[in-house]
Amino acid sequence: MTSISSKTEPLSTKANTLWNAMGCLFYLGCQWVTTLLVVVLSSNYDNSGVLAFAMSIGNMFAAVALYKIRTYQVSDTLNTYSANAYVGFRLVSVGISAMLATFYLLLITKSMSMIVASLLYILFKADESFNDVFYGIEQKKRRMDYIGKSQVLRGFASLAGFAIPLAVTGNLYAAIIGMTACCMCVTVFYDRRNAMLFGFTKPGITRDQAKKLGRACLMPTIANLLATSIVSVVRQRYGIAYGEELLGIYASVATPAVLVQAAASYLYSPLIGLLAERKANEGTAPFRKLFGKILLMLIACIAILVAACSIPGQLFLTAIYGSSIANHVWLLPYALIATGSVALLYYINDVLIILRNGTGQLIINIAALALASMLIGPLAAAFAMNGINLAIIGSCLAASLVGIGLVIYTSSN
Repeated sequence: MTSISSKTEPLSTKANTLWNAMGCLFYLGCQWVTTLLVVVLSSNYDNSGVLAFAMSIGNMFAAVALYKIRTYQVSDTLNTYSANAYVGFRLVSVGISAMLATFYLLLITKSMSMIVASLLYILFKADESFNDVFYGIEQKKRRMDYIGKSQVLRGFASLAGFAIPLAVTGNLYAAIIGMTACCMCVTVFYDRRNAMLFGFTKPGITRDQAKKLGRACLMPTIANLLATSIVSVVRQRYGIAYGEELLGIYASVATPAVLVQAAASYLYSPLIGLLAERKANEGTAPFRKLFGKILLMLIACIAILVAACSIPGQLFLTAIYGSSIANHVWLLPYALIATGSVALLYYINDVLIILRNGTGQLIINIAALALASMLIGPLAAAFAMNGINLAIIGSCLAASLVGIGLVIYTSSN
């Protein structure tokens, strides 16, 4: 019989990184396969466009639901809040986010297909967002193997839950419902039990704790919402202007590129706690050195992935989708660079959270979203679908450069 200590003993940084990357990339790969299946199992690109729209709404919802707590939670070296408090706060943030996302959705579109699909996808993201707080508990205790295994289970569950109803009924709504139900089972029967090994018993947070935690993460949350909205708003504006089918074609090409963003994010995620400890215990110079090392590692990782995935990815897309997509696969390298630039901005955001510089975060992300919103119109008119990628690249890289300066400045104070 396995002892409790063996189930809770911290793993090495290398082991945590490998488990986290393996599981999370597998899950995202399965999520990408759902965007492939929605094309293959549908008669046209309309379902793909509706799903892409719903996913963009769901991603904006998740930015508020997550409330950027996980980075704060993992870097809470003084244990200011308990595991129960973090879970309790996540329930509150998910509920508030659902109301805001629904209001925003009804404000921007009257398409019933987009509204229904988006509401269902919000439910799926609600489960995913709630489950993330369990991952934060495990990450803080340096047991990210539980996260990796959970993501593998969720990958299989989401793929089966989506594919089977879609194949049987041809109905996108049924597919999203099936995916949500299967992933909820993983949350309840696997992730909740694992979190209980590390001190979680039941959600519980006082009103005073909720207010303090809410204030502490308010600006990082707004900043994260703005950062997430860069891609979402650009895609939504393109879809509203040019139609569901063209957005569906772009999404079919660009969605696999999220693996670059994911790979970069999962590479540095296990190091967040180490960065926080370095700043708290060793001071400015060691912190900056580690920050720079991770930044260069991310840039190198993104460059390698872009180079490695561009040509094989184009061939793969053509083989899967056929002639209907062949004229658009050239977009993939640009989409890979775009998602890489988003990953860099997310890293800068997380480091600013460690430094507790919410104002700096807010400034760079407001600027990034404003710049992306200004660029998408003329760039889409000039470069068609590639205008989406160019708007994302330009806005994220500009914000990242300013953010690096803020990290250097803030870390000396």
